[in-house]
Amino acid sequence: MNKKFFVSLAILLCLVFSFSMCFAANELKSAADGARNFVGGVENKVEDAAKDVSNASKDATGSIENGLNSSTDNKMSTGVTTNNNNNNGNYNSTRTSTDSTTIMGMTSTGWTWLIIGIAAIAIIAVVWYYSMQFTNNKRNDD
Repeated sequence: MNKKFFVSLAILLCLVFSFSMCFAANELKSAADGARNFVGGVENKVEDAAKDVSNASKDATGSIENGLNSSTDNKMSTGVTTNNNNNNGNYNSTRTSTDSTTIMGMTSTGWTWLIIGIAAIAIIAVVWYYSMQFTNNKRNDD
């Protein structure tokens, strides 16, 4: 009896799923088209807004560029030049950073490598500590 029931259920399921006819196909298609049109409209509005912002930015930078170009052109046409080299042979400034500066007998490069080395040793120690803790826990679980 159970065999007949399962065989008939299997045949019924095969028959139901073998047809591709759907009674609500038109309504689903129109709903999908409506959703697609709505999303497309929103997409177009966002794209237009982004274009407007981009164009405003381009216009602002373009007007600044034009102003700077006209200022440069005016200086070039009037022959006004700026002398940024006011050395006149009297340059006597002192350096604020030299390679010979040492702190407790070590240069800044030496201190940098020392700190990096200590940090590396600390990281290795932490990784080793946690890996040993994991190994010890596994041994205790057995």
